[in-house]
Amino acid sequence: MKRGAGGGPVIGGVGGRHIRVPVGVDAHRWATRGGCRRVLLVVHNVTSATRLLDVLPLFDDDLGVQLLATHTGSSAFDGGVEALLTETGVPVLPWEQALSTPVDLAITASLGGQLHRISGPLTLLSHGVGYNKTLSTPDTGHRTPDTGHRTPLARALGLAGAVGAATLRGLIFGFA
Repeated sequence: MKRGAGGGPVIGGVGGRHIRVPVGVDAHRWATRGGCRRVLLVVHNVTSATRLLDVLPLFDDDLGVQLLATHTGSSAFDGGVEALLTETGVPVLPWEQALSTPVDLAITASLGGQLHRISGPLTLLSHGVGYNKTLSTPDTGHRTPDTGHRTPLARALGLAGAVGAATLRGLIFGFA
């Protein structure tokens, strides 16, 4: 077993290896706090990952939420996903481990992969034109390109600031 500098298990599911902390059979041995709600970010490709990164700040100061991430591996365009997820600092579970780990909420921005196998409620965020949008016939009139300025979820819902983030968490988890 590979160990980190402090003698504890290495965090990270690189190469399909199951992680042992903060989830796993004996994760409680290393836990500094218990009873956290688990939120799983389910990534299909880099485009969907960037949309999920928009919601990460909502959980920054919430010690009652354990963020986790996983990669479905179902996209032909998944180059860069592993590096992007590693850069976030969120523990990355291999897909098979994510499917067997119960979560309080799973968040995705794509319908790719076997999402029905996730052990918990699933929320789908839109990330532009994709599986979860209906396309109309393009208008070839005088259109100007739109840069697609995304608005963070809390602000888009009129829930900006710390109070708004707490309100959004309350809507998601049923607590403030």
